[in-house]
Amino acid sequence: MNAFKAILLRELRQHGWEVESIDPDGAGWWADEHWTISSTRQDWGMTLVISFLVDPQWDGNRKKGQGVWAVGITQSLPTNRLAAEESIAELCCFRGPFAENARAFVQSINNYRQTLAE
Repeated sequence: MNAFKAILLRELRQHGWEVESIDPDGAGWWADEHWTISSTRQDWGMTLVISFLVDPQWDGNRKKGQGVWAVGITQSLPTNRLAAEESIAELCCFRGPFAENARAFVQSINNYRQTLAE
């Protein structure tokens, strides 16, 4: 697992989310993989999908984990890149300190969960 995925996973677990499943093949060239996560705290069982998005300008062959430029979260599995980019929250993988950005990203997910629970 890439370091940034491990950091994100740790943040999710600390805030009451667990990974239910991982689709390692993504949904096409635009996604490295998708994680289905579920809430283990308030609004228990609510599921969301995290998509690891490949840079649309990536040229040439790509190994697993390469070229991921952003992470988006949606209510269901996105069917294309544009749907994945219209996410509840987005995390840029190359701007700023990733650990801090991952915390803010997970907080956005938590805020979304909170609004649904109200």
